[in-house]
Amino acid sequence: MRLKIFTGDTMTAALAQVRTALGDNAIILNSVEEDGVAKVTAAIEIPAARIAPRTARKPRPRPAVVQKSLKELEQEDYTQSVDLSHFLDHHGLEETLRQRILATAAAFDEDKNITALAKALDIMFHFSPLNNDFHRRPLMLVGPPGVGKTVSAAKLASQAVLSGRTVRLINTDTIRTGGTAQLQGYAEVLNISLIEAPEPALLAPAIETGKQPDELVIIDTTGYNPLDRNEMADLQHFIQAGDVEPVLVIAAGMDPAEAREIAETYTSLGVGRFIATRLDVTRRYGSLLATAATMDLAFAGVGITPYLAKGIERVDALSLARLLTRVQPRRISVPTPEKIPNQTPDYIPDHISDQISDHISDHISDNISGQNDEKGETP
Repeated sequence: MRLKIFTGDTMTAALAQVRTALGDNAIILNSVEEDGVAKVTAAIEIPAARIAPRTARKPRPRPAVVQKSLKELEQEDYTQSVDLSHFLDHHGLEETLRQRILATAAAFDEDKNITALAKALDIMFHFSPLNNDFHRRPLMLVGPPGVGKTVSAAKLASQAVLSGRTVRLINTDTIRTGGTAQLQGYAEVLNISLIEAPEPALLAPAIETGKQPDELVIIDTTGYNPLDRNEMADLQHFIQAGDVEPVLVIAAGMDPAEAREIAETYTSLGVGRFIATRLDVTRRYGSLLATAATMDLAFAGVGITPYLAKGIERVDALSLARLLTRVQPRRISVPTPEKIPNQTPDYIPDHISDQISDHISDHISDNISGQNDEKGETP
């Protein structure tokens, strides 16, 4: 079911908008007139997405007694044999933060590097994962353009649906081309409602109209430029329009100093937690620690793959320590010369060859004429 709120000077005008946008089959869920403005909440049924029937899976073999692979054991040996400064240098941490982490880890009398690092991270940073416990306050995902807010909203909705929770998606990103269509596609697959609220005044009705006591509300927003004062003011109006929790979404791999400045800007709007995305396409995570160190922002989760089934994964001090010490090798697949197809033709047709020759002759003649003109000579 797709929900949308319409406003007009009169109830007749608002209903006319409903008929134009949703057709005669629209269902009126709520209507009210306040301060000379008529608001109508309408919906239309959307056919459920067709899902191919699942075939029975083969039974999985029982796990062996040894739960770690040789690769994992080799990684542990490597982590233990290398100084922690090597890993922090790889991630490009700012020097002040790097020294704090090393000094805190060295204060623990631990045999394993990863354990000392995990204890240091646990003291220095906060971890507050999203556990489908945000039914008291709607979750509003905010952040710069292109960091993965829409996909993160879909992942959170997918996790909640798989856990048997009721979910409501609200989209304020109606300006970006394809913004609504992308989220609508996710909502149809998950068989949940999507409500559009393009203005701050429509956000509160979109949240409260017909809301169930334990319903989870996830709000996707447009990407706001943290360097543009007007855009940040618009975002602040949306945040203040309802009792929502703004959660920053930021992509891994950016410059740590840039990430820190972005986090500072969004923290001023009331952000207390953040989700890090695109960990699968970067090898350096210094921006994550720089973001978390800004005003004590808490890790809410990480997005490691673009697939909805994986969701937003939890992160704690130990899993973050493992992430920082697992330096992925840089593999680039470059085709060998013998595998590159020959783009040069075996022969050049006569008419093309003549055109090339004429072009070269004209070019040489022009150059000679130009040089003679400069010398005052006649060719």
